[in-house]
Amino acid sequence: MKAVECIVKGKGDIGPYHQDCLASGICGSHINKTDFIQALSARIRALQWNPYSRRPLISDIRNDCLIVQDGIELCCLSKALGKSWIKVAMPEKVLAKWLARGTGDLDNVVARSLRKSFYNPIDHPAYRKAKIARRDSIRLDRIRQFLGPIGPGLCGLDIGCNMGYTSHHLQRQSFRMTGIDYDANHLAVAKALDATYGLDVRFQNCYFRQFQADQPFDIVVALTVLYHMFFRQEEQNIPECGRMDKIGALAKLDAMTRHALIWESGPDPQLEIDFIRSNSGLSDYYSLGPTQGTGKKRQLGVFLRPDTSFSDYLKKRHASNFAGRWDGGS
Repeated sequence: MKAVECIVKGKGDIGPYHQDCLASGICGSHINKTDFIQALSARIRALQWNPYSRRPLISDIRNDCLIVQDGIELCCLSKALGKSWIKVAMPEKVLAKWLARGTGDLDNVVARSLRKSFYNPIDHPAYRKAKIARRDSIRLDRIRQFLGPIGPGLCGLDIGCNMGYTSHHLQRQSFRMTGIDYDANHLAVAKALDATYGLDVRFQNCYFRQFQADQPFDIVVALTVLYHMFFRQEEQNIPECGRMDKIGALAKLDAMTRHALIWESGPDPQLEIDFIRSNSGLSDYYSLGPTQGTGKKRQLGVFLRPDTSFSDYLKKRHASNFAGRWDGGS
C-alpha cells in the first residue's frame, strides 16, 4: 500500500518495499531501485488508466477479512485514490460467505434508536450508503502500518471505542480486543456489528474509572479520549462515578499498558505528550503524523515502555515506515 501511495502521490520512500521484494525474491535479486520504481510505476499507470482492468480475485473470507488472490495492486491503487468500495470477483463459495453476514441485530438496533448516521463506516454492502461522520481511515491505516503483521496471542484495549471500528479491525488482525465506552447507544451498534462480522470483541459499558482488568494489555488505544479524561471532565459534566483526577487516571492507564499506548490528541498535543511522558513509564514517544478526520487538527502517536522486546520491535517498525515523515522521536 505504501509503495503504491509513493507512486500515486509522490510522497514517502519506496526503498523499504524494494528491499522486502529483494529479500523475498519477488523482483529477482539484482534489480536496482530506479528500475524497480520504473517497473512498478508502469504497472500502476496501466491499472490507473485502464477501465477494463481485471477485477481483483477474492479467494476466501477469513476472520472477516477478504483474502486477495490476485489484483492486490489494483486494491491498493483504489485505496490510494480514496475509493471506499470497488468491484471484485468472488467464487460462489466465497460469495455465499460474504452474503451470509447478516445485519439482523444491527437493523434492530438502528430501528429502536432511530439512528440516522454513524461515526465510522460499516463494512457491509447493506450500509454502504449510510451517513458517516468520519469516512477517512487515516488513523486506522497508520495504526495497522505501525503494528505490522503482529496480532496473534496479543490483547488490546480500546478506550472510548464508540461503535468499535478500531476494535473490530484489530480483532480481524487476531488481537484479543476489549472495547469500553460510557455510551450504551454506541456499544449497542458495536455489539450488533460483532454479530454481523462474526467477531468476538468484549465490549463493556462503563467509564474508565469503573473498568477493571485481570491483567495488563499489550497495547492500549485511546483516540482523543485522554484529552477529555485528563483536562475536560468537569466542564463536560461527567458524573462523579466517571471522574478521576488526572494523575490517578494516568497511573491506572500506565498499569494497564504492558508495551504501547496508541494515542490521538486533543487540541494541545504537546501538553498531553509532556504530561504522559513525565508521569508514567510510557516515556518513549513516536509520532504517527497529523490527523483531522472531523475537521479538527489532532496528533496521532504512540508511547512505548522502554526496554521490552515488543517495544523494540515497534521502534524498528516506526523507523522503517514513519521516520523522516514527521517529527517526533523518543
